[in-house]
Amino acid sequence: MRSKVTLEDVAQGAGVSRATVSLVVRKSPLVAEKTRLKVERVMADLDYVHDLGAARMRSKSSRTIGVVVPNLVNSFFTEFLSGVEQVMGEGDRVVLLANSHDDPLRQDEILHRFRGHGVDGVILCPAQGTDPGLLDRLHHWDLPVVQSLREIGENATDFAGGDYAEGVGLAVRHLVALGHRRVAFLSVTARTSARKERLLGFTRALAQTDAEDGGIVEAELSWEGAFQSAEKVLQLASRPTAVLCFNDVLAAGLMAGLRRAGRVPGQDIAVIGLDDLPLAQLTFPPLTSVAMWPDQIGASAAGLLARRLAHPDVPVQRSILVPALKIRESSGVQIN
Repeated sequence: MRSKVTLEDVAQGAGVSRATVSLVVRKSPLVAEKTRLKVERVMADLDYVHDLGAARMRSKSSRTIGVVVPNLVNSFFTEFLSGVEQVMGEGDRVVLLANSHDDPLRQDEILHRFRGHGVDGVILCPAQGTDPGLLDRLHHWDLPVVQSLREIGENATDFAGGDYAEGVGLAVRHLVALGHRRVAFLSVTARTSARKERLLGFTRALAQTDAEDGGIVEAELSWEGAFQSAEKVLQLASRPTAVLCFNDVLAAGLMAGLRRAGRVPGQDIAVIGLDDLPLAQLTFPPLTSVAMWPDQIGASAAGLLARRLAHPDVPVQRSILVPALKIRESSGVQIN
């Protein structure tokens, strides 16, 4: 049986000290680039694998963090996780992902499992209906938590998200500038802080532009739910000329439903999404959407958790990213 390659083996092969190899493994900036490349080359040649188990024993840390999201229908969370993993990977941490299915009971089970696995901390997008008392329990468990995208409590934990109220405002002002006066809002059914923030932005933007509230339609966050929402939108008594959607998933499904009903998105009725996922450029027509930078939000959440793990007593911090409107044909603008 082949013996395990050690730090000493790598150090001897590279002609450096064991301490230098250890610094390279930990991605320390203290090692000169030339030396780092030489050590990494020897590590690759010897097929060296860093012993995370031993490192965890020494540091009394599992080097893992948990991430809980409410669904995986929306690819927003795939982008979000990518940002989390990038930052945590740089810190030599492993990310455990779990889907709560927007169920507080399932979320509790996940958090208990994470606790059993000894995760160092958690990034949580709370399920709808989550009791704010959960934060007290996590504190009692001595389990650091960063909330992201949704929030329970008021400034109770570090938080990473985007300015969705402003994002909705960008979308409404764009529609009004194109001549739309009656704007409807297609929302998810889940009552969360994310929904509340978007509706607040919608109400505020309507007041600022003197546009009319074309009505609020709710749909389940699923492809079928989004597809079926078109019928509800077309039945609105206000006969809106534009629809602003909670996210890109609902917007894409809505446009498909409108086409089935014989309406042409971007011509008969304008449609705008929120998030600007890669999906937005693949719909027909391409979807005007508000970029909310999910990968950057994920990276911010991970950065806040890393900060909290390194300095447990630092003040609570919020990271809110500024949105940007991405104009395409679905809002009625002809793109050459």
